[in-house]
Amino acid sequence: MTTKEKLFEAALNLFSEKGFAATSVDEIAESIGIKGPNLYKYYKGKDALFEAIASKNESEYDKAMSLTEEASLNVHTAEELKAFSMKQISYTMPNDHVRKMRKMCNIEQFRNEHTRNKLTEHEIDTPKRQFASIFDTMVKEGTLEPCNTELLAFEYIAPISLLIRKADREPSLYEECYKEAEAYIDFFISTHFTKT
Repeated sequence: MTTKEKLFEAALNLFSEKGFAATSVDEIAESIGIKGPNLYKYYKGKDALFEAIASKNESEYDKAMSLTEEASLNVHTAEELKAFSMKQISYTMPNDHVRKMRKMCNIEQFRNEHTRNKLTEHEIDTPKRQFASIFDTMVKEGTLEPCNTELLAFEYIAPISLLIRKADREPSLYEECYKEAEAYIDFFISTHFTKT
């Protein structure tokens, strides 16, 4: 890795362990064996480093999680819903960078309005909107009974989000959380989908 990449990784590690406010420029630099002032050769400061981490990880995350309307248009059946959801869970739950980003945002959400808004967007608003759109299509196609699809989306994502949080806190329980998420999806499908 280049020095800039090492600083990026070191900052992500420290921010996710201690938080942004409790981490100094000197600490970030020294963790990779350079002096604090040398960090400014690569980033304008700690804020710029934080922004670089958030921006890079957000674009990678959105792409890997298929957080686009086009991706949602390909989900029409219960089997496709499960495959789509398990693909998202398989990416986000064990991904070390994503887990560190969630930890960092959890620490910073009480200090930083922008971080708080981004966390709400990624954990609640975007998934709810995406699955409500999927469920709207399924209601129109007769796969699901008519219902409030926003509330149904919330019902769908909340337990999965909690299991992802549990895996963040206890990475050794990843397999257990993954299996529990899959079992929940099967349960959701069995209780909500029109029998064919």
